[in-house]
Amino acid sequence: MDENLRETTELPESGGTAPNEENEPETKSIRFVPSAYDPRGIEQWLSERAAEGKLLLRYDDFVIGEPRDCRYHLEPAADDDDPDESLREKRARLGWEYVCRTKDGIFYIWRGEKTAHVPTPKDCTDSYGYRRLCKKLRRSYFLPLVYLLMDAGLIFFVFYAWSIPLLSLLTMPKNDVIQGVSLLLGSIIGMFSGAQERKEMRTLKRAMEDCEYVEQMPRNRWAGVDRALSLIVVVLMVAVLFGKGGYSKYGDDYDEPTLPYLRAEELGGNPFDWCDQRDLSTPLGGYVYSVGETPYAGMIDGWEQLSTEVDFYAPRISTLATPLTHELRDYFMGSGAQTLSIDGFDEAYYAEFIKPNTRLPNEPDEVSQFLILRRGGEVLYFRTEASDDLREHLDEFADIFDQYSELAKKEVRS
Repeated sequence: MDENLRETTELPESGGTAPNEENEPETKSIRFVPSAYDPRGIEQWLSERAAEGKLLLRYDDFVIGEPRDCRYHLEPAADDDDPDESLREKRARLGWEYVCRTKDGIFYIWRGEKTAHVPTPKDCTDSYGYRRLCKKLRRSYFLPLVYLLMDAGLIFFVFYAWSIPLLSLLTMPKNDVIQGVSLLLGSIIGMFSGAQERKEMRTLKRAMEDCEYVEQMPRNRWAGVDRALSLIVVVLMVAVLFGKGGYSKYGDDYDEPTLPYLRAEELGGNPFDWCDQRDLSTPLGGYVYSVGETPYAGMIDGWEQLSTEVDFYAPRISTLATPLTHELRDYFMGSGAQTLSIDGFDEAYYAEFIKPNTRLPNEPDEVSQFLILRRGGEVLYFRTEASDDLREHLDEFADIFDQYSELAKKEVRS
């Protein structure tokens, strides 16, 4: 047995300290790089550190000194304490001395000369190390279940809790998008890293049960991906903390709209007192313009609806314009949708719904009209409770569409 190695392990406990007046060796805390379930990888890593003059004192603590040509051996811990004298004597006869336990207590760590003999693997299924490993393996399935439930909840919220999911995604404020992406990336990180760890634990568990000498585990291929995704999540969350809080789905109040608009009064309706206007740039939806006038017509997915309203969408991904058109048609028009053929537009739909006025018999029936136009990757949606047939004003709507399209193009160029 190398007496210098023995002296190293008998140093007084201290972590990350410099030499004192009595010339005690310097110690330094170094994070273990290999997986906690890769005993051969830990052995090799510790031997490499020793060759650099860093001898293990306690887990994460190393004595800094002269390079040493030694080796390490890990074996499952017999119980939840350091090895007894009997085991120490047996290992000493093979050329090993005890150093410490691994952080999770699964393994004893021994050190010896290059000539030290590796003990023959034996049945260790009744050892503390094996029981500890099995317990950690069972617990490792809990976190992926949490991530799975989180993702399922997010998917449910997007596609089931929202009445018009695509429209809600396209008009989602920046901070909400960042939070959703962060949640999704965080769950991906957890599932990938957890899967690799569980694979290592299962490999180690089988080796213990079969009394086999487990080989060094392959390098974690997802380690770089984990770190990259973790960095992205951190950056996104910082953006949420220090970025602007997005916009109000209620819009801003105006006495007169500053965006292109066809008033209800021009369609046979009543004049408005004031209007709401929204001019948005969203991460997913690109440019969204909206003008509407009172009275209110309710809320859909937190988005305020007005009795007469024009919305224009220019999604960043232009191919989303077609499914957005169909979603608006199916939700607002349903089976009442009529297909129109209008020059210069790829799709056009109209619907009218009449609700008898049973509360005030002398008043006219309540009329709701809807018009949807799509050209390429841009969509215009219009609704009103005015009485004039919207199909008689298609030229005016085409002109409004052109004005909004030019506005969106200017935003892109700027």
